[in-house]
Amino acid sequence: MESDMNIPREDAMHISRVCWYKFKKMAKLALYTPFVVCLASGTLENDTFLSFLGQDNYYYKAFAKACEAAEKYTDDDDAKYAIRDLQRNATKEFQIQDSFLQEWDADIGTKCTLNPVTLKFTEFLKATASGKIEGVSAEKFETEFERTKLPAYIFGAMIPCIRLYANLGKELLMFLQGNPTHQYRIIIRNYASESLEELAKKNEKLLDKLSITLTTHELSIVEKLYQKAMEIEVGFLLGQPLDQKCVIPISREHNLDEERLVIFFKFDSTCSVVDSSAILAEMTIVSAQKSDDNQPKNKPENESENQPENQPENQPENQPENQPENQPENQVVRLLSEVVKSTWDDICKDYTDEYEQCISTLLLTHEKAEKLDYERLCIALEQLSDFEKRANTRVSESGVLRGLRLDEIKRVGELMVLQDGCKNFFQSIIKNEQLNADIHALSCCWCSDLIRSAFSSDGLDVVNVHANDFIFEENLSTGVIVKKVEDPFDKVQTFSEVLNNYNNDKKNLTVHIGGTMNDLLCLLQADIGILINPGPNLARVGNHFGISFIPLYHGIIEKQKTYAKKDSTSWNKLSGVLYTVSSWAEIHMFIQGSIYTD
Repeated sequence: MESDMNIPREDAMHISRVCWYKFKKMAKLALYTPFVVCLASGTLENDTFLSFLGQDNYYYKAFAKACEAAEKYTDDDDAKYAIRDLQRNATKEFQIQDSFLQEWDADIGTKCTLNPVTLKFTEFLKATASGKIEGVSAEKFETEFERTKLPAYIFGAMIPCIRLYANLGKELLMFLQGNPTHQYRIIIRNYASESLEELAKKNEKLLDKLSITLTTHELSIVEKLYQKAMEIEVGFLLGQPLDQKCVIPISREHNLDEERLVIFFKFDSTCSVVDSSAILAEMTIVSAQKSDDNQPKNKPENESENQPENQPENQPENQPENQPENQPENQVVRLLSEVVKSTWDDICKDYTDEYEQCISTLLLTHEKAEKLDYERLCIALEQLSDFEKRANTRVSESGVLRGLRLDEIKRVGELMVLQDGCKNFFQSIIKNEQLNADIHALSCCWCSDLIRSAFSSDGLDVVNVHANDFIFEENLSTGVIVKKVEDPFDKVQTFSEVLNNYNNDKKNLTVHIGGTMNDLLCLLQADIGILINPGPNLARVGNHFGISFIPLYHGIIEKQKTYAKKDSTSWNKLSGVLYTVSSWAEIHMFIQGSIYTD
């Protein structure tokens, strides 16, 4: 998982803050485990909840032994005192948890056996405390000096568990609002309590103190232990035995013989890091510069060797019309590259200015709707459609895309960087033999070959691409765009055609993942429309026409409440609700149900 490294300067000097900033996205994935979804919705079965709490005793013993080892190996008296103080505070927290357990079932302690996923964490902590750390030689801790570094490693492995639950409590607290009868409100409030947050902060402060003398390499070991502990803890929640139905993951209830999962997605910026139009623009500029670099240098006036027959002396061959008599050819090419860049700058500026004007006009000419008004939305989007077509015509007629080599486009496509988690998600869908799934890219990209090349490796060549095309003559683009997918209507028409081409032997569940105005109709027509970091214009227009935007996780919790009552759930198109996420990892957990865990 890509780390979240926008670390404030004041936090960058503290290893505990660096670790949290790097791996807090991973902690968020704990929300998407079936156990936590059922807990948050208040539908978790009592036996499952008691079994979960029953594991606390094993955790407490592992923590206690790890703290004893940390106290034993540290040579700092203040640190020894702080460790003992933390042990006392941790004991209080576990006693609180145990009191909840006793209220539910006084005999639970004798009923609960060690869960395999609990064992994984306790063994990891035990190994760390004894110096058995992956990637670190056992001989490293033979000297007393080296053993003094073990406490930092131990706390690096312990802290993620406490920090994850403190963060989890804050996230779940909102689901108690307006629900005074939520049966797990006490445990959720305890996770969200100031006392648990304070315990997490004290542990983090101690980790910073214990890590002061560590080298850069040793700090990287702390980070790896922190990451591993976070992965194991998410795996612990994911692996909780759940003998009840849950709305996620989607794949869990998928019937291979009766259902078909069809995933559509936007490529530019939703999947790719850089928009394809920017990449193609840069290629044209670089291509012109390469032409400049490859031009032969002017020969001295007295050099006539190999001069073409009938070519005037000192006159460059194929001199462009109207070129000044003594102007070197490489200067002409350099001027050409500057013209290409200037043309692109003008095209981009005109597009941005006119797009904003188009959106403003669209909103002014249509009344605000209280609920989804799909018909009026379609009428309004005709203005956007006309604008997109004019913009593409302007690019095509400018000739700036002329002369691009097909082989270079494919090579650049193969090197394109995709959003973190995007490729992993699609690979997991393709490899899942329990899913009957198809994947379709719906894109307004000018060149479908660029997208195909981006998915040409790692088993992703099965992705179906629906986009525009270049016309090539002898491997060179003519600058003409074969327009197939230009606007919201082209996209939704392609969306419908794909579905109509399937046999009626299976029920389709459609998911569309996008983020721009051109995706809006497809997002609404899909059973589940998901937005990754949607732009402000999409939200403005959506709200104007009665569309609701809610975090995907909130939608899952509401679906789970219904699912628990009716024993069935449904995701329906044209519901007027679109779901927002901040990463592909959330989508991965929603549909597949496992990520970054063994």
